[in-house]
Amino acid sequence: MTETLLPSNATPIEVALDRAGDQAPKIDPALSYISGWKHIVQPPDLRPYLVQEFGMGVLQPFVETYAAILALRRPWCEVRGTHEAVNRGLAIVGYSGTLKDPPARRLAWAEFQIDLNRVRDEREDLFKIAGIVDLSIPVRSTFRRGVHGHDVPASEGCRTRLSSSILSNDSGARIGGKGPKWSFGRNYQFSHDLTEAELIAMGIWIPEIEGSRWADMHFPWVSATFNWSSDVEQARRVALAASLESLPCWFRFSDSLDQTIGYRKAVCRAVTQGLAGYAFGSDFLKPSLANPIGVHAFVRTGFGDGFGSEATSISLIIDADVTDQTKPGQLWLEPAGLTGGTEIAAQPVSIVFGETVREHVQFFLRF
Repeated sequence: MTETLLPSNATPIEVALDRAGDQAPKIDPALSYISGWKHIVQPPDLRPYLVQEFGMGVLQPFVETYAAILALRRPWCEVRGTHEAVNRGLAIVGYSGTLKDPPARRLAWAEFQIDLNRVRDEREDLFKIAGIVDLSIPVRSTFRRGVHGHDVPASEGCRTRLSSSILSNDSGARIGGKGPKWSFGRNYQFSHDLTEAELIAMGIWIPEIEGSRWADMHFPWVSATFNWSSDVEQARRVALAASLESLPCWFRFSDSLDQTIGYRKAVCRAVTQGLAGYAFGSDFLKPSLANPIGVHAFVRTGFGDGFGSEATSISLIIDADVTDQTKPGQLWLEPAGLTGGTEIAAQPVSIVFGETVREHVQFFLRF
């Protein structure tokens, strides 16, 4: 002790404190470490208490571990109420996305949607995404919709009768009828060469012949758009495509035991390659019956079709009859919904049906 300002009647405690002050240069680093240690070192057994102390217990229902919550900590809290907070929160639950705000002129200007980077993995993920987003946004904002792969926006019909029609709604479904709307989509594309056996089973087989005898052809000459005497092969493809187009076509989704999960009504069109039309791979298939190279069959399941099941194969059912003739326009049928028909072009898949996902499946059937 070099200097002291204590009076001569200082008590022993005052003297001790005065001497301790002389050690400040030695103990200051330790004191600084103690004041900030919980921001640097976080023992697992203390993490629950640190989460509560930092006021981040609200994240527990949506973030799986205390370590993940603490990883957000100050960076998330400092930007809470902004787009950046949403991005940080989504990253913690394994997703990313782009926020889209509606135009300021809209009455619902505070409602926004998020274009997510992928389809949800599990149904529980939707709860986590909605929860972390709601905690990250301003109080005046509302998370209305999350999309990926299938986004059909509402049409604008302001000041017209359209504004109260179905056009003013957008795609998506809500879990349990509440919360944000979710609209997801996945695409599957398959090519298949139709065999003679399949065409015979469907009753539309036309043999490859030379010459101009067409006694077995199921195609009216009056509607032919080709020179029958000079292009027999083209005429054959037109006949096959026209016949296949005219037959009812359904997609069959089946499980690992080859049990039918359900049927979805398909659209079949004769096609040729073009610069526009149906996007298939890196090309386009243009509807055309004048010089077809095959038939394009496609479906898009509805939200909730087959929910709770996993399809391991897809096939086409041609020329089947609907069991319940009182509902001929149904798009999704249960396993007993069809009778008869010919099954072709089976393909292995792995599709877990969800309440918020529409599966877009395409087949290119070549002759």
